Amino acid sequence: MSTINRLLKSLPPDPGVYLMKDEKGRPIYIGKAKNLKNRVRSYYQGSGTRNRPQVPYIIQHVNDLDYIVTQNDREALLIENSLIKKHKPKFNIQLKDDKNYASLRLDINDKFPRLTYTRKVLNDGALYFGPFASGDALRKTKRLIHRIFPLRDCTDAKFKRHSHRPCLNYFMKLCTGPCAGRVSEAKYGEVVEHAKMFLKGKITEMLKLLKESMSKASEELRFEDAAHYRDQIYFLEKHPDVQGLISSTQTDMDVVGYYRESRSVDFVVLFSRGGNIIDKSEFNFNNASWEDNEVLREFLTQFYGVDRFIPKDILIPVGFEGLNIFSDWLSEKRGKKMNIMVPKQGARLKFIELARRNAEESFKRRFAQKQKELLLIQSLKNALFLKRVPEKIECFDISNIQGDLAVASMVKFQNGSPDKKRYKRFKIKTVIGANDYAMMYEVLLRRFKRADQEKWELPDLILVDGGKGQLNIAQEVLSEIGFLAKVDLASIAKGREEGETDKIYVPGRKNPIPLSKKSGELLFLMRIRDEAHRFAISYHRRLRTKKGLQSALDSIPGIGKKRKFLLLKHIGSISNIRNASVEELLSIPGIDINIAQVLKQYFNN
Repeated sequence: MSTINRLLKSLPPDPGVYLMKDEKGRPIYIGKAKNLKNRVRSYYQGSGTRNRPQVPYIIQHVNDLDYIVTQNDREALLIENSLIKKHKPKFNIQLKDDKNYASLRLDINDKFPRLTYTRKVLNDGALYFGPFASGDALRKTKRLIHRIFPLRDCTDAKFKRHSHRPCLNYFMKLCTGPCAGRVSEAKYGEVVEHAKMFLKGKITEMLKLLKESMSKASEELRFEDAAHYRDQIYFLEKHPDVQGLISSTQTDMDVVGYYRESRSVDFVVLFSRGGNIIDKSEFNFNNASWEDNEVLREFLTQFYGVDRFIPKDILIPVGFEGLNIFSDWLSEKRGKKMNIMVPKQGARLKFIELARRNAEESFKRRFAQKQKELLLIQSLKNALFLKRVPEKIECFDISNIQGDLAVASMVKFQNGSPDKKRYKRFKIKTVIGANDYAMMYEVLLRRFKRADQEKWELPDLILVDGGKGQLNIAQEVLSEIGFLAKVDLASIAKGREEGETDKIYVPGRKNPIPLSKKSGELLFLMRIRDEAHRFAISYHRRLRTKKGLQSALDSIPGIGKKRKFLLLKHIGSISNIRNASVEELLSIPGIDINIAQVLKQYFNN
């Protein structure tokens, strides 16, 4: 503690980031402070921890302190966010779903704009609509827009290929056929303007504009155009999906709510676009050790720290220190002013309450599911006569075709749920030919020789795909390494006859465990086995595809490793390369006219 005391005395009263480290020098908590000296010392003062009972629990794990002085609070915010992403400290909340959600993008700068999916929201003048946490909601919205507004849906390459004859979408009235000159640029621009109004939530104004256009077309005896406007109006007014989008307000807004019990907290973000909630996203954390406002600040920093769509308004339930700095940072990322608000009354407060209720429901569902899973693994221990409750299960599967490109997978389930961050893939290195037993021996030996390394800790139960032969191999490996008494073993084999149930084998029993075909324990083990099989097959398929792509391009003169990479990166597949025009090939860096002609000649022959 004397070392800590010396460090506490040396802390400057400046803004910065502090790192609390364990005995191995690993950061276990990273935070930011407007005044490093006051913030860090408060953790070690009795008065500072009176209303924070979790602080002494964390402090007892701290063996060292480090800090980074910054010029201002904003710089501290950015450094804190990047350090949390890098080190993943166990007492900081970790946003597992930190990917960018998909949005719809309409590039209005294009001559004939098209609606596309994107995960990056850039300040490029294009119109974005989203984000959508649900892929189904995203696809449904895109289909709806194409039904109402016949925008092109093809890539630029396909657009060029149909310069003489439009594709099937034109004949299905899902596109106006700009590729083949079936619509003027001005007329297509009208469709784009209507789509823009729809995406911005201006449906009332758009209906008025469509009715005026229908009347004008009818007066000018353009009956086909008038019928088209009539159909659009009917669809907008009568379709139930559109009815949910019609609103008097047009503000884009995210609403953040949370529900907490002890160190477990669930967050919900409601995405309101054009005044209506189009989707929501849920997050849960079991290590929320600090006060609500600090946990909220950490969550928001990680959530908006990636290239995510930032709306005009963000509603949050409580404020936190540095809120203005955080708001300025998001305004800079957005490219224009945005507002973070803590509503106290009115309609916005009702939005916050709605988000809180959704967070509470998420928490209750998760808790009920967790209880169900804990009961299941307890029941599994009894059913298989295991020595310990199988909280951590690892399952191994081999995938090969007559020994070719042999691979193995390891999937991990923690407390009944997949722990995908701990999945592993293996390439078989020592076995030649189709010998599944030898392959299983190699993989298990490689895995358990690393049991003393971080993130390779021993599981409670090892499940191997196969019968008694694979089970014996697993026993041999664990006995050889000295882990046989530390880990339970089981194998799962498919029934040989049609309709026969899968069989579960454990050491010391000649016959399989008699489990009912519909028992929860058997279905759970089958689910784990199927997940390991899927993971192995996907890896094997990827290697086969890579090998096929390489062999097809390796025989073409002038195509080396670098050009092969560029072709696959920009075009994506052998089929696309074969169908690409010379102009498309020339647009790829490193491909000149001679190489393009060689490619075309090779595939034509």
